[in-house]
Amino acid sequence: MSTFRNCRLPDDLYYDVEHDLWAQLHADGRLRLGLTDPGQTLAGKLQVVSFPKPVGRRLAPGKALALLESAKWLAPIRISLGAEILAINDELEVHPLLVNLDPYGDGWVVDIRADGPPPWPTGRKAIEEYKVRLQRTFRSVAGVNDDFWCVHCNDWDGVGRDRS
Repeated sequence: MSTFRNCRLPDDLYYDVEHDLWAQLHADGRLRLGLTDPGQTLAGKLQVVSFPKPVGRRLAPGKALALLESAKWLAPIRISLGAEILAINDELEVHPLLVNLDPYGDGWVVDIRADGPPPWPTGRKAIEEYKVRLQRTFRSVAGVNDDFWCVHCNDWDGVGRDRS
C-alpha cells in the first residue's frame, strides 16, 4: 500500500484518477469498483448512497453507477466504459459512511462486467498519476485554494452495524 498526503492507495488496483475510482479485477473477469481514499475525502462524510440502475442493467460509457450525497456534495459515480451491473453494495444504502471508513473493503460500490479490459493504470504508474494530481491545490467548499490531504472518518461509532 502506498501512502501520499495521508491518502491510502493500494498498489494492486486500477485507478480512474480523473473520477476518483478504483477497480479490482477478479479472475472471472468481474470488476469491483469503489471510491478512492482521495475521492471519499473530497466527498466528505457521506449521508446517502443510492443506485439508479438495478442489477442486470447495461450501462453506456459515462452513465452513473451510483449517486453519492454528503452535506457539501452530490455527484454521480460514472464509469468511462460500457458495462453490465452484476452486484450493488446495498449495505451502503443503510451505512453510507462505509465508503468513508473502508473505501477499499466494505465500502465497495458495485461489481460490473465491463465491455473490455480496464483502461486505467495500475501499480506504480497509477500511484504516480495520483501523486501528480494530489500535489495540485484545489478549490475548497470555502472558496479558497487548499493543499490536499486525505481525511479519514475515525469518529463514526458504527451504531446499528454488526461488525462481527
